[in-house]
Amino acid sequence: MKTVLTLIAIMVLCGLPTQAATLPPVKRVEMRAEGLYVNGKPFFPVGIGWAGHWHHSMPEASAMGFNLVATHGLNTNVASFRMDIDDAWANGMYAACSVTNGVWQDLERLEQIVLDCRDHPGLLVWELEDEPNHPNNPYKFPPEDFEPVYELIKRLDPVHPVYINLAVGRLKDHQDYAHVADIHSDDYYPIPVASVTGVVGYADSIINGSGKLGWQWIQMCPLQEKPHNRPPTIIEARCMTYLAVSRGISGINYFAFHYMGKDWTWWVTDNPATYAQWADLTAELKRLTPYLVSPKAPGEIKTEMTEGPEGGLYTSLRQTETGYFLIAVNGATTPMKARFTIPVPERKFAPQAAVRSENRLINVTDGVFEDSFEPLAVHLYELPFSTEGAPDRNTINWPRWQRRPRGN
Repeated sequence: MKTVLTLIAIMVLCGLPTQAATLPPVKRVEMRAEGLYVNGKPFFPVGIGWAGHWHHSMPEASAMGFNLVATHGLNTNVASFRMDIDDAWANGMYAACSVTNGVWQDLERLEQIVLDCRDHPGLLVWELEDEPNHPNNPYKFPPEDFEPVYELIKRLDPVHPVYINLAVGRLKDHQDYAHVADIHSDDYYPIPVASVTGVVGYADSIINGSGKLGWQWIQMCPLQEKPHNRPPTIIEARCMTYLAVSRGISGINYFAFHYMGKDWTWWVTDNPATYAQWADLTAELKRLTPYLVSPKAPGEIKTEMTEGPEGGLYTSLRQTETGYFLIAVNGATTPMKARFTIPVPERKFAPQAAVRSENRLINVTDGVFEDSFEPLAVHLYELPFSTEGAPDRNTINWPRWQRRPRGN
């Protein structure tokens, strides 16, 4: 209780919401090309691992703004799976009900779990075995082992998708497992030994290999032993998040709320400043859901580097009812400057675009504009269609949260 009260105090001081937004009961889940829809409305999963009922961290995870949590029942206790979903739902989050650790191998028990949980208003998806393709996984299983499992779940519960998380980021693995899940994900945990841009290859393998909706697991905690056991900075995490989204990923999970090494334990709540930064990131992702779950814009964006290295900038151009939305990510550890040329739609663009989360406008002329990027920086541009007269903050529906700059 003391931890939760401390976190609430931090959120009040930082101007963050102290309660999770109320989610509607899940009645229908649709998988469209651009992402997930719950009850006909776009939903962008912002999930967290190792925060479920048995990890005693649901209230804190909810206060941080996560809208999805991996839930794990006790293997031999069928009722415990619904109890864990109950806990997620009571704390304002949907559940990804996991039947990992071999639970799925007992089809009779799995049938009982599905029948017991399928009508729960907080159930979003079912998760199969975690990392079944990992070369070091003692529970390594080939895709054909999951065929009767997938068939059973879909027969008993056609409402909720089935998702599977693979490892290593291999295109062929996602091809091989494509037929046993509706949603594919992979995990990429590079800090501090590899580049954040490695997530691009993983995301591409998910999307191109499976041909299904793709989610990405992003590193949140330290995973190396001392003295290298540092978590990613919020700049690194935000960069990896939007790198994945720029490649077509339509849901993000973070690993993990806490982690234990040989002689140390890490909790995200240990550092109040870090906690507030993560809460800011989850809030941003949820606010941007209509843009993140939107189709690609027609035509190809042209990017010219005017300063800095070539090849380090990643972009994704989306179309909404009111305009275009551009995600631009500097994956390099050096600054850069770029000129963007966006195909001008029939309705044309307004002369200024809003840079979301940065409290600034930028001039756009015939679809062309320039901007500078710090190392690993993310810029999110809202380019509204032209209206009569130059747009001001009201014309482009500048939201209240954007008037106060946030630290990245």
